Amino acid sequence: MLKQWRNGSGRWSVWRVGRRRLAWRPRFPQPAWLDGWSGSHGPFEIILLAIILVLTIGHVLNWLAALLATAVVWPYRTVSGRWLVVAYPLESHPGVDDRGSDRPHQRRVNGHSAATALTHQWARDIEQFGGPREPLHDEASAGLGT
Repeated sequence: MLKQWRNGSGRWSVWRVGRRRLAWRPRFPQPAWLDGWSGSHGPFEIILLAIILVLTIGHVLNWLAALLATAVVWPYRTVSGRWLVVAYPLESHPGVDDRGSDRPHQRRVNGHSAATALTHQWARDIEQFGGPREPLHDEASAGLGT
């Protein structure tokens, strides 16, 4: 689920909140030296293109591994009742995938209903406060936090 929040300066932020469905979320490596590359580096351009190709192939293989691992992790989560609920900001708008360096808020919960309840609670927190809040001690003892 996507939730939007407008801060005091009028800037919108979008958060993705819900149960983690993939075993892990692959991120494309972004080396610092690649940020300033304009594509006009003469003979070194071929070397840079080769490095980018290797990084892209590695990223595709990482996605394939994540999808294959999900075929095992998803049934395990269903049988065990242990769900990972995550919330993380998207950088710009809902059509753009998350590429931020912010670590997601995440918590393991027992049971599908507890995961749904935590998802809705975090969605309300984002609408009101701009981000998920830490659980109270009585919520943690009720199975919402570990």
